Amino acid sequence: MEYKLTKKQLFNSFKSIMEDYSKLDSAEKSYDYYDSEKHRYVDANVDNYYEDLEMDWENDDWIFQVQYERGDWGHGLELPILRYTEYMGSGRFMTIKSLFGDLFEPLLKEWFNNTYPVKTPIKTVTKEND
Repeated sequence: MEYKLTKKQLFNSFKSIMEDYSKLDSAEKSYDYYDSEKHRYVDANVDNYYEDLEMDWENDDWIFQVQYERGDWGHGLELPILRYTEYMGSGRFMTIKSLFGDLFEPLLKEWFNNTYPVKTPIKTVTKEND
């Protein structure tokens, strides 16, 4: 049996699944640390989105991260960059990614731009370890 969904139906389904992530707390964070592999200091300024800002900020347990300025991360990617939590092939979005396949990142970009007040619309979506 073949089913056909319109783009709006697909987006509305995605939006419904992402409801738990639509009211995250955001905070600016500056990273400045020594990277032993690069043999130099690395810096980047980002906006991180947390489930609970007070509990998650110190452990840097963010759900989404937006990078507006180049810094030392994301070379070769168009700014602004939206990163989502994923590490070593596992993470909170693995089930959603398996449902939507190659459409996950484009849907995430559209959803994020519509859900959160971004300074500039997101251009690139990638998992956290780009």
